[in-house]
Formats: sequence, C-alpha cells, structure tokens
Amino acid sequence: MKKILIFVFFGILSLTITAQEQQKVEKIIHLKKYKHSIGIGAGATTGLGISYRYFPKKLGFQFNFVPFYEDYGSESFVSTGLTLLYNLKETEQSAFYAYFGNHYLHNTYGNNVNLFNNNSRYYDYDKPNLQYDFYNSGIGMGLEFSTKKQVTLNIMLGYAQYNTFERLFFTAEAALYYRFN
Repeated sequence: MKKILIFVFFGILSLTITAQEQQKVEKIIHLKKYKHSIGIGAGATTGLGISYRYFPKKLGFQFNFVPFYEDYGSESFVSTGLTLLYNLKETEQSAFYAYFGNHYLHNTYGNNVNLFNNNSRYYDYDKPNLQYDFYNSGIGMGLEFSTKKQVTLNIMLGYAQYNTFERLFFTAEAALYYRFN
C-alpha cells in the first residue's frame, strides 16, 4: 500500500510539473506571436511619421519615415529614422528593451527677401531656398505596454546627440503600434 501511495504521489507531482511547463511554453509562444508592427512614431533620434517595426526575438529594428513637400518641391521636410532594438525582458503585458536610434532630417524652405533696387526704383522679390540637413542619434531604454493583445504603446527615454554632434542632451520617443504576424 505504501508503494502505491508513493507511486500516486510522484505521478501527480509529475503531471503538475508538466502542466506548469506547458503553460510557460504557451506564454512564450504568445509573447513571440507578433513579429511585425505598423503604426506612428515620433522622436528626435528615432524619426517621425509612419513606423514599421520588426522584432522577432532578442534583436529587432524600427523604421520611421515621413515626406512632406509643397510648392512643387521648393519647400520640403523629410524625416527618416532607423533604430536597432534589443529585448531585455518581456512579459505578457509589457516589454523592456534597449535601443540605438538614428535619425536623418532634411529641411528645405523658401526665404522671401524683398530688396529695393535703386536702378529701377522697385522692390525685387527673391526667394532663395535654404537647406538644412541634420543627423541625430541616441541610446536608451524603452517600455512597451500592451493595451490589447495587438495594440501597443512604446515610450523610450535616452541620451542623444543633436544636429550632427552640435549638442548633447536627453531625448524622449513615443510610438503607437498595431502588431501582426
């Protein structure tokens, strides 16, 4: 009788351990279920605009892009960002990760100049285009919160260089994503 009780006890114990391991495997599968995300993002070192994120396991990347122009291209604004992501810890409801962001910003705009011409006694209107190109980069940590299973809010904080190393300061980035597989 004693042998039967010991056998039943170990049988129940092994079933419990197997069930717990199965639940852990299901949670890991759930966490890595969504690799692709699309949404909107804004940040000084990650870029602005439409955002695509590919984050399959530990390493991932994020691409942000927005073009804007008017007056047949004489005035334009283009923001392009590429960010490297590294997953540090992940749960069902959130993820904690490190990032390295790179942002290229191009800005062209017209500068209305009214010059008085002494010969013609009229004002000459000149509109030379001014162009600025900047490169920002930064490193930091990010948190991803799942509002639903497929909708996430990302907040990133870090330290950055601005305007091609003209200045160093803190940075904050944010994005809202819809995840899919």
